[in-house]
Amino acid sequence: MLHAIQNRRSHFLKEFNGTKAPKDFVKNVLNAAIWAPSHKLTLPFRFVVYGPESLSVMAAAIRNSFTNGNPEPPIDKLNKIESLPVKLSHAVALILNPSHKIPLWEEYATLGAAVQNMYLMVSESTEFGAYWTTGNETNAPMMRETLQLSPEEIHCGYFFIGGIDAKRTAAQRPPSPVIWI
Repeated sequence: MLHAIQNRRSHFLKEFNGTKAPKDFVKNVLNAAIWAPSHKLTLPFRFVVYGPESLSVMAAAIRNSFTNGNPEPPIDKLNKIESLPVKLSHAVALILNPSHKIPLWEEYATLGAAVQNMYLMVSESTEFGAYWTTGNETNAPMMRETLQLSPEEIHCGYFFIGGIDAKRTAAQRPPSPVIWI
């Protein structure tokens, strides 16, 4: 298992090649999320999945939100947003839906663990990679409206899935700051 964790990698938008993942692959990735540790089994999240046929809707919403707050938006950022439907297979909007049964920080921890499980599932594939982005107008008012969030829900970014030509190589990590008593 440590090998799977050590070999989990993020793959960024520029690495995605436009290959579309089978729907069953994405369903398995999402199913892995519900196996995250969840105090009192609150499972405080839900997902809005943009597939190949609806990625342009998501990109248009991100663009509208971004340009609404930027009267002279940078062209490179607009080009990146415009490339989302071409480069991605799927985009999963990550929504924290607090249960109010446990502390909010525990709900965030559960969402983080759910995303890690999703990453580990994608990492089993040699054809697809993933990236958790917290940019792209995450939790902006126009995106909250597009995603039809309730007042207590929090948009925590997107989990982008896309075809890749090659997996990233191993990364280095510093030793853990551990004190043994």
